[in-house]
Amino acid sequence: MRPPASRGARPAYGGRVRRTLLGYAVVATVLVVAGVVGVRLVLGPPSDPAPAAVAGEPAPPVTDDPLARMAVAGDTGTGDAAERATVAEMVAQSERGGGGYDAVLLLGDLVYEDGDAERVDDAVTEPFAPLLDDGVPLLPVLGNHDYESGEQAQIMAALGRDATWYEQRVGPARVLVLDTERTGDPDQTAWLEQRLAAPQPAGTWTVVALHRPPYSAGQHGSDPRVRADWVPLFDEYDVPLVLAGHDHDYQRSDVLDGVVYVVSGAGAKLRPTGQADFTAVSSSTLHYVDLLVYADRLVGRAIDQSGALVDVFTVPR
Repeated sequence: MRPPASRGARPAYGGRVRRTLLGYAVVATVLVVAGVVGVRLVLGPPSDPAPAAVAGEPAPPVTDDPLARMAVAGDTGTGDAAERATVAEMVAQSERGGGGYDAVLLLGDLVYEDGDAERVDDAVTEPFAPLLDDGVPLLPVLGNHDYESGEQAQIMAALGRDATWYEQRVGPARVLVLDTERTGDPDQTAWLEQRLAAPQPAGTWTVVALHRPPYSAGQHGSDPRVRADWVPLFDEYDVPLVLAGHDHDYQRSDVLDGVVYVVSGAGAKLRPTGQADFTAVSSSTLHYVDLLVYADRLVGRAIDQSGALVDVFTVPR
């Protein structure tokens, strides 16, 4: 069991390395927050003591051999050029090393605007064909827009799923997919607790994927029902990482009672983001998360559509 961290915990250590780029100071800040290591890159004038904009440096190729690798994105279901640019960057990163992806995890709002099941090909399978046609499994999460037509079951069926919450193994990681449009369903909460309590093989990582985030400083903000019903279970059963969409931005929380919460809802749409007392990193940037699974750590790399890093974090075992 990891030592708990209080909500809103601040960095225990910070190291800053400054250099100059095009007349601006690029500051790489290495943060160690209750055992989670993060690298935050920021860009601002040399005289600015607290630069506000997130800067990009090219994401380095993955040169080691992770046990599993997932491409994670949320709110992708536009079928437009922005979605395809995110997919193209996923492909580009996989071709640079790391063994390719073992799963594509989509964090809800699969089909804009109103969940028309006839648009699954346009919004999901065709844009992601460069990965899916190579046999990469798809792990879909339902979002609020997917429910607007009442065809959420048809969407999931078209994507090969017969339930709106489920478990899937990806290497040493088990991904628990939840349906935040049915947070109040006691059957889902009972299923979640049963799965979290179930014995797992040694070396298993548990990653929870859902749409509405329990912690967000974006436009929609934190979902109170998800926080009330499920966060206590994440805390109790030592879930290390929870991934959400819904807010069209990138956010990573501080370590909250041992859990890191990531919002990745800018796979195709973008809104301004914000900061709260639980925020470690936030950025209004079209991106995806390259999630690398190792025996002793999870590594998340938020990468924008130009291939630049937005954030890098490590969750140790």
